[in-house]
Amino acid sequence: MGKRYYWLKLPEDFFRQKPIKKLRKIAGGDTYTIIYLKMLLIAMKEDGKLYFEGVEDDFYEELSLELDEDSENVKVTVLFLIRQGLMELIDETEYRLTECEKMVGSESASAERVRRHRENKALQCNTSVTDVKRSGNVEKEIEKEKDIEIDKNNICPEVETSAQEVFISLPLVTGSGSFDVTINYLNSLRQLYPAVDVEQEFRKMYGWLDSNPRNRKTARGIKRFITGWLGRAQDQAPVTRTAPADNRRLSTGEYMKNTADWYGGDNR
Repeated sequence: MGKRYYWLKLPEDFFRQKPIKKLRKIAGGDTYTIIYLKMLLIAMKEDGKLYFEGVEDDFYEELSLELDEDSENVKVTVLFLIRQGLMELIDETEYRLTECEKMVGSESASAERVRRHRENKALQCNTSVTDVKRSGNVEKEIEKEKDIEIDKNNICPEVETSAQEVFISLPLVTGSGSFDVTINYLNSLRQLYPAVDVEQEFRKMYGWLDSNPRNRKTARGIKRFITGWLGRAQDQAPVTRTAPADNRRLSTGEYMKNTADWYGGDNR
């Protein structure tokens, strides 16, 4: 996928908004405001979301590490933003800055080249026919590059997914497509979480994500969501479930048949 540029667009009345004015009036409020702006800059490439990856003991410590800010100041800022509705907790590993998406602008690298070319052309005084033809050729070349990028985006996923059988596809945030859970990935998780009916948990994940589109994950956050879900299921499982078979060396067809037999047979 081609490079993409992002920028944060603060509304004209940003510092006149009541929550921001209230934040700045708190002792140390200017520091908290800067922390909020830095959080927006980090979240703008992640659909307005911030993630806790477990590098530190809690979210505030980890976020302060990423922002290079004092953890107590970060905690005060986060709690204030949540109380004012500017931030919400999606789950224990994911937070969303509610106003971030409204402030984000972006463009692809090819669109940036087109814009820069047009800006340069506007500064030129020479408008001869030769220059017009040349600029037209440049724009045609840029359009060709855009077409090539589109073709790559359409072709690459097919090449990647055709190599492995897909068990289920989990929907990602709107406009980001889906995450394919391959048989190989499924089998690796069955080994990590032996007390869990991993296949059924994936069906539950699909149903939950399908019913809660606002809480869907990004491509970056989906695996953390999966392992967090399965980890909780593992902790809550009363006993370790006896697996129907060790499928690590089975072909895709044999695995799918075993799975069908397991769920369709008498497992008492």
